[in-house]
Amino acid sequence: MSATQPSKCPSHGTVVRTLRDGYWDRTELIRLNDGCLRVRKSSKGAQAPGPWSVHSLRREMQYLMALQGPAADYFPALLAAWDHAQRPGYEMAYIANTTDLGTIGCSAGMQQRQVDLFQDKLGQVMFNLIHEQVRPQYSLAQHISEVIDSVLRQLQQQNELAPLINAQSVWINGDRLAGTQAAMQRLVRDGHALRSIDQPPHVRLHGDFFLENILLGPQTVDPQWPGQLTLIDPVSVAGVFQGHPLFDLVKYESYATGELPALRSEKIELEGFNDPAQGRYIYRFCTEDPAIRPFRQIDWHSRLRSAYLSKYGLIDQAAYYLLEAYFAAVMTICTTGRQRPARLLKATLALNAALQD
Repeated sequence: MSATQPSKCPSHGTVVRTLRDGYWDRTELIRLNDGCLRVRKSSKGAQAPGPWSVHSLRREMQYLMALQGPAADYFPALLAAWDHAQRPGYEMAYIANTTDLGTIGCSAGMQQRQVDLFQDKLGQVMFNLIHEQVRPQYSLAQHISEVIDSVLRQLQQQNELAPLINAQSVWINGDRLAGTQAAMQRLVRDGHALRSIDQPPHVRLHGDFFLENILLGPQTVDPQWPGQLTLIDPVSVAGVFQGHPLFDLVKYESYATGELPALRSEKIELEGFNDPAQGRYIYRFCTEDPAIRPFRQIDWHSRLRSAYLSKYGLIDQAAYYLLEAYFAAVMTICTTGRQRPARLLKATLALNAALQD
């Protein structure tokens, strides 16, 4: 992080290109009057209202301003941050000639030995530097419960989705399971998975930890090249920035296994919503689709999981599945088209898996 305090105003400059057009915010490469380049992330304001929009971006700015020591070295320097008229935003240093690891993964742009080195370095950075133990500021379990409940109440207003949410039981992929709301209510009554999520350790999270939020420079002859990484865009879409370390692992593996790229590109098998009275649904992501196959050919997650186990011990699978359900439920509010019902089915499957574990 920069040794000087960031400016409290956006810089004067022109947009070179849009790097990411998000649901509530936009990330752009800008050129200042002196020719220097910066990356600017700013709220879309009233154009994109939502339950977490401004709140999450504010937390992201606070997160970056608070970073110190070795952990800060793995993020671009924060150069400006402002919060004017409900339109927060910030600017960070532009790191030229980098590619996000999501793009590299989708293009099969690294060999397995390089990916292994990358995961080893990533585990060191995340679990030894970013995951600094902190005093809890909120209950992550309560947040998860409240968000899933709120999401389901909103989705119940949609005729296509309500039957799956309200059913006591449905068939998914040939198995008889509880409907979405019934499964969540049983998990709340049981309480185990939620209690597990609030157990120590309580750490500073990345919060939006997946391959697209990790940058790597162009390949060099340096054997340590895969470990020369930069992290960007911390804090989850719903504003989570601290809690149980499992939160980051679940988010990372959702992408690294190919499931999240499949959902985003709608490379999914999805049935049952055209005739919900039957109560029979299918959800699978297309692992053999050419766009998804690279994540089956290269293992992007096993070594990172091993590093997690070495640091934190065995994983509570019920808590893992509940977090999967949470991520899927949150994103039903932030997506459209086939993604929304697909993510609701994913959430339903994950809630049931948490019950059965």
